[in-house]
Amino acid sequence: MADFLLDSDVVIWHLRGNAQVVGLVLALARRGRIGLSAITRAEVLLGMRKHERELTLQFLDSCETFPLTAATADRASEIFHGFRSQGITLALPDSLIGATALLAAIPLYTCNPRHYPMTDLDLRAVQA
Repeated sequence: MADFLLDSDVVIWHLRGNAQVVGLVLALARRGRIGLSAITRAEVLLGMRKHERELTLQFLDSCETFPLTAATADRASEIFHGFRSQGITLALPDSLIGATALLAAIPLYTCNPRHYPMTDLDLRAVQA
C-alpha cells in the first residue's frame, strides 16, 4: 500500500518540471510508495495535452491508484456535509481526495492546503 498521497496540483507541477516539486516527489519515492486518488488520475489525464501522454502515463502508472470505493464516497459525503453545515463548501474532488487519504491513513501532499480543512487529515503543504 502507498505511503503518501499526492494531490492533483502536486502531480501537475511535478510533470511540468517544477524543481522544488520534482525534488519532493523524488525524495518521497525514495522513502516509500506514492499513491494517487482515482480522482487525481482523472484530473491529470483530463488536462493532459496529446504530446504529454507518454510521460504522463508513465508517471501515473508508477504510482498506486486508490480506487473510488463506496467507503470513499461515504466518507467524502460525511466530510462534505459536515463542512457545509458550518457554512464551508468543499469541492467534490477535494472531498474525495481527502477521504482517500483519511481512509488509507497516509499523508496528503498538496499545494492548496486551504482546500482540505479536515483537522484529522495529515496534510503536508507543498510550495510550487
